[in-house]
Amino acid sequence: MKTYKIISALFILLTFTNYSVAQCGPTDVDPTPQVLGFCEGVTDTVSFEASGTCSGNYEYQVETSTNIVIQPWSTNDEFITTPDSTDTYNILARCSACPANIVEDTFLIEVVQAPTITADTFVCHGTEANLVGSNIPDSIMSWWDSPTTAGNELSTTESYTTPPMTSDDTFYIHVSGNVVENGVVSGSVLITEVGLEGFAGGGQGDQDYLEISNLFGNTINTTGWTAAISDSYSNINSVNSTVWNLPNSFAPCSILSKTDVNGSANYWGSNIFWNPNQPGWAMIIDDVGNLVDFVAWGWTAAQLATLNVNVNGFNITLGSEWTGNGCSSACSAVGVTQYSLSRIGNADNNDAGDFVCQATSLNVVNPSLNCGWTTSNITCPYPVEIEIDLLPTASVPDTTFVSCYSDIPVEDPLIIDDEADDYTVPPTVQFMGEVTDGNLCPEIITRTYRISDSCSNYTEVDHIIVVEDTVAPIVDTAPSDTTVSCYADVPVMNDLDWTDNCMGVGSVQGVETTDGNNCPEVLTRTWTVSDTCGNTVTQTQEITIHDTIAPVIDPAPDGLTVQCYDNVPPMDTLNWTDNCDGNDVLYGDEVSDGQTCPETFTRTWTYTDGCDNTSTETQVIVVNDDIAPTADPLPSLQLSELPPADTNILTNVYDNCGTPTLVWEGDDSDGGFCPENVTRTYSLTDGCGNVTFISQDFIIGDGIPNVDFDADPMTFDNLSSGEVEFFNNTTGATTYTWNFGDYSPTSNEENPTHVFYVDSSSSVTYEVYLVATSEFGCSDSTMVPIQVINEQLYYVPNSFTPDGDPFNQTFKPIFATGFDTQDYNLLIFNRWGEVLFESNNHNVGWDGTYGGKMVENGTYVYKIEFGLESDDARKTVTGHVTLIR
Repeated sequence: MKTYKIISALFILLTFTNYSVAQCGPTDVDPTPQVLGFCEGVTDTVSFEASGTCSGNYEYQVETSTNIVIQPWSTNDEFITTPDSTDTYNILARCSACPANIVEDTFLIEVVQAPTITADTFVCHGTEANLVGSNIPDSIMSWWDSPTTAGNELSTTESYTTPPMTSDDTFYIHVSGNVVENGVVSGSVLITEVGLEGFAGGGQGDQDYLEISNLFGNTINTTGWTAAISDSYSNINSVNSTVWNLPNSFAPCSILSKTDVNGSANYWGSNIFWNPNQPGWAMIIDDVGNLVDFVAWGWTAAQLATLNVNVNGFNITLGSEWTGNGCSSACSAVGVTQYSLSRIGNADNNDAGDFVCQATSLNVVNPSLNCGWTTSNITCPYPVEIEIDLLPTASVPDTTFVSCYSDIPVEDPLIIDDEADDYTVPPTVQFMGEVTDGNLCPEIITRTYRISDSCSNYTEVDHIIVVEDTVAPIVDTAPSDTTVSCYADVPVMNDLDWTDNCMGVGSVQGVETTDGNNCPEVLTRTWTVSDTCGNTVTQTQEITIHDTIAPVIDPAPDGLTVQCYDNVPPMDTLNWTDNCDGNDVLYGDEVSDGQTCPETFTRTWTYTDGCDNTSTETQVIVVNDDIAPTADPLPSLQLSELPPADTNILTNVYDNCGTPTLVWEGDDSDGGFCPENVTRTYSLTDGCGNVTFISQDFIIGDGIPNVDFDADPMTFDNLSSGEVEFFNNTTGATTYTWNFGDYSPTSNEENPTHVFYVDSSSSVTYEVYLVATSEFGCSDSTMVPIQVINEQLYYVPNSFTPDGDPFNQTFKPIFATGFDTQDYNLLIFNRWGEVLFESNNHNVGWDGTYGGKMVENGTYVYKIEFGLESDDARKTVTGHVTLIR
């Protein structure tokens, strides 16, 4: 490998030297210098020198990096150029005696391109100029007041705004900075190999590796830099858990690698998930999360667009760091020689063209790579000239004096007659306006004229005009003072003629004012004329108005008293006449006293003339309704229940003044039941509060029936047919309902016959109820028990007749055998649950009295409790007994 000379430049050059070994012809060609820094637009020379064996003349040809011949074969050993862009040139050498033997080398011309300068190169006097440099990527641009740094730096960026400029000046943009090749910033650290299947000396199979090189002559600070690799054949966003932390300092022209060979000094930490014909990727990330370099294989462009991984806390996507599909993943051993994806050339184009599959050279610089370039800075100044347009000039016109405003001359730009400018010939003169000092006699008017050049620079000069008038106008004499009775007699105010030395002639309207009094009222008419200088003349006339005669109004209608508002007549209009106001129709005003029944309305017709002479007519109308409303009386009714109140049942409702208000006042009941007597009251109220009450009487229901019935038999044993005849002894009822107490349907017969179910296994008592209802719904009930006895120990009668005869005078149960005579209790209750009788002796029964008096006929409830002889059990028997006298 050759070592190339280094001169001041911005970029790094990697070159290759081809040697041609022949008996005739050059063996080498050296360009001097091999790296040349240019400012765009500057011309310089590169010299060539060939070495070898040549019996003729050495000939040279210069080509661009794309093999375009720009200096064809000749004996000229110099290349004079004024380049406009950076390029790597090929220099070819041959001998004229054996032209087939050709050697070549490269030289780099780094061009610091002139920026695109956007600048205000021509500005008006006192105006700032904006200067901006652009289109120089990754270069440092600054603005200076001189072509060298011996001057003053005006801005550290590509933009500069000058102070307001008053003279021509030149500014320089200095361009310097980073290494740039073909307009792209080259990375200093690159991925140079990725081994998918072994490496030389490491065997074949699973020995994968990643190689990174610093191909430049500078030491690179890689503190905090990391390398990350893929970890899946199906998920592009899967990252190997081990991240390679690059050293703090990456020496120039050095190579670093990490393998997955267990136990090796370069052990990656786990098996790299790479394999030929399978996809994968590797990347380098700097300490602030920028993607420094990237290579992918086997993934499509669409898949790579989805790459979004997190490495060391940085969210990494590709952006412009890779374009198109990844490299081919079909890169493995060829025979016994391991192949890897290897970088070709120092250019970093960020696509699959940067890599080829070739024999591995782990930790050895690839054949297509060169190392050892050194960067240096060059600063190129590019001037910008700013031209300033100075202000135009002109003289101030002489002051003009006039007496009248009509004498003021019109504005005229020609009054400025010596305008001049350094750039515009001649400048324009424009009237801008005029102002007054606001004074009179004299009044000073200042007119301003602007002298402008084509750059809109201008100078303004003033023309002073003084106006002064001391002669007052002359006005005709005003009419004489006069006195009138009515406003209609006031004469018309006429204009007065006037003349003035400045204003000429004219007429003036008078102004009329009043003293604010009435009868008399004095009107003062004033005619005033003032000229433009404030000289004033005045004429006056006084007119006195005095009226003492009151108007005359027709008599008002007589007063009235009426019952209803409908009887109030409409209000009439009255005629009036006045000596000054003439005549017309007068509408009255009506006022109520606010009372009701009676309510008094006062109607007033009032007219006041212009001198406050007043006449009034009045009428009083009283509205008083004292007649109460009427309606037909309501009939008395006997019903089973009280109907709801309804004012619609009132008929022939009438009131003399309108429709009265109908209200149900309430119902008054005597509190009775069967029957209940209710008086219902309605009220009729008219608008004046006159009230009439209409009442209706109701009889609700009738007397309570006296319910009583007998049954035959009332007690039977379980051997009988169960048929019982009922004998209805009720009075005062029209309908009957029987409930036999055995869940059979009810009966509405008056004297029914019913068959009870007889159960041979037990005794049972059926409570038979009779409900009797009168014509108007009053009802009462009674009960008679029907007993079915099974192996009867006792018998409980269902009725007794304490009427004084020898039979059935008391009520008590009749026991046979089997009960405890010492454990016995009998209670008798009325229908409200009150205890009427109690006995603890089975031989003592109830005689039908309570408190020493015989109770009423009816059904009563008994409760019998007794113990059994055979055991400690007690028995409770309840039922109904009917007392009949």
